[in-house]
Amino acid sequence: MKILVLDVYKDVEHRISKDTSGGYGTGNNFGDTLIPRLLKKTLKKVHDWSPMFVAYTISVLKKNGNQVTFSKELTSNFEDYDLYIVASSIVCCETEINAIKKIKSKGGDVFAIGPFATNQPKIYNDAGATVILGEPEFYFLQKKHYVEDLKKKIITFDHSFELDDLPYPDWKTIITDPKKVSKLFGNYSTIPMLATRGCPYSCFKYCVYPLQQGRKVRQRSPKKIVDEMEYWKKNMNIKMFVFRDPVFSINNKHTIEFAKELINRKLNVKYIIETHLRILDKELIKILKKSGLAAVKCGVESAHPEVLEDANRFTIEKDLQFKKIRELEKNNIQVSSMFILGFPTDKEETMDNTINYAKKLNTTYAQFSVWTPYPGTPIFNEYKNKIITKSYEESDQYNLVYKHNSLDKNIVRKYLDKAYRTYYFRVSWILKFVRSFIFA
Repeated sequence: MKILVLDVYKDVEHRISKDTSGGYGTGNNFGDTLIPRLLKKTLKKVHDWSPMFVAYTISVLKKNGNQVTFSKELTSNFEDYDLYIVASSIVCCETEINAIKKIKSKGGDVFAIGPFATNQPKIYNDAGATVILGEPEFYFLQKKHYVEDLKKKIITFDHSFELDDLPYPDWKTIITDPKKVSKLFGNYSTIPMLATRGCPYSCFKYCVYPLQQGRKVRQRSPKKIVDEMEYWKKNMNIKMFVFRDPVFSINNKHTIEFAKELINRKLNVKYIIETHLRILDKELIKILKKSGLAAVKCGVESAHPEVLEDANRFTIEKDLQFKKIRELEKNNIQVSSMFILGFPTDKEETMDNTINYAKKLNTTYAQFSVWTPYPGTPIFNEYKNKIITKSYEESDQYNLVYKHNSLDKNIVRKYLDKAYRTYYFRVSWILKFVRSFIFA
C-alpha cells in the first residue's frame, strides 16, 4: 500500500513539541515580555522531533512491505495514497481534525493514532477517522492488512509484544535533510531514544504517560539499546540521544547494565535523561557520567510540600534536592529543573516562593509550566466541571485551563512570564551557563 503518515502542526509564534508530555504535546509559550519572547523565538528555530510512536509506526509499516511517505502538512497531491495515518496530540488536535476532514472529503481512509486519540476517540471518529487505541506500532506489527479494520470506529488489539520486538524507529524517513537534525550542547546531532515504557508511580493520577504506555514497566535489552545508538551514530552521525522514558533508571540493575554496555563499546556518545532525584546516588551518577550522561531533567515542581501533597505530587526534601543536584554538577552533568505554577492550592505568594527557590537552586536550565488536568487522567474527572476553556489546544502546559479557587488565568500567566524573565536574566545564571559549556 501507498501510505501517507501525517504529523501536522498549527502555525503559531512559539515552538510546539508533540514529543513531550507523553505524546499529548506542549507549546512553549513562556510569556509576553522581552526575555520570554526571546526564549520563544530561540526555541522556535530548534528543529523538534515527531513523537516516537510515529517513527516506530513508519518503521513497522515499511517492514510490512508498504511504501510510506511522511509529511508535516497536507500537500496538494495528497489524493495519491491508499491509506492515511494521522498522529494525534492535544496541542494541535484541531489542525489534525481539519486534515482528517479534508482527506475524508476526497474519499480517503484514515487511521488516527497516539495517546490523545486513544483517550478522546470521539472527536477523531466524528471527523471520519478510525482510531487505533494504545500503541499503534504494535497493532501494525501484528496486522499486515488493514482494509477490514477501516470499517470500524475503534480498533483494540493484543498488546502482549515486547519492546525488543520492535524494529528501530525510522528517523531517516522523518528527517530527510541531515542539516535539520536537532543540535544540542553545541554541535551534537540529536534524536530521541527509548529504554523503557510504563511508570508505576502515584503520579499516574495526573500524568499522561500511563494512558498509552500503562503502569507496568517494560524494558528493552541494554544490548539492543546500545546497538541502536551505535546504528544511528554510524548511519546519521548522531552523537547525542534524549531518552523519552517517563522515569529513566527506574530499575537500577537495568540502568547499570546499560551504562556498562555503553562504556565497553566505547561509542563516545552523550545522552540526556529524565528521572527522579531520589533514584540517583553517587555511584550511579559516577557510572552514568562515565558512560556519557550529559544532562538530567528532574521535577522539583514547587517550593511548598503541602502544595504538592494536595495535588498528589511528591518530591524529596529541599536539603536532599540541593545535595543531589550539586553532586550531578560536580560530575559536570547539566541539570534542568522543572517547576509547576497554578497548583490547586497555589497562591501568588507560593508561586513567587517557587520562582525564588528555582533561582536559589540555579540549575543550568529551569522549566516552568502550568498545572493542567489532562483529559483521560483520573484527576481530570475531579476537575472536568471546572474547565474554563472550550479548546483542547489550550491545554499546552502554559495556560490555566481550570477555575482556580484563588487565582485567575491572567495572574498565573503573569507569574509564568516572571519566572522565565527573572530566572534567565541574572548574572549568576549567565555565568553558570557559560561555565557549564566550557567544562562539559
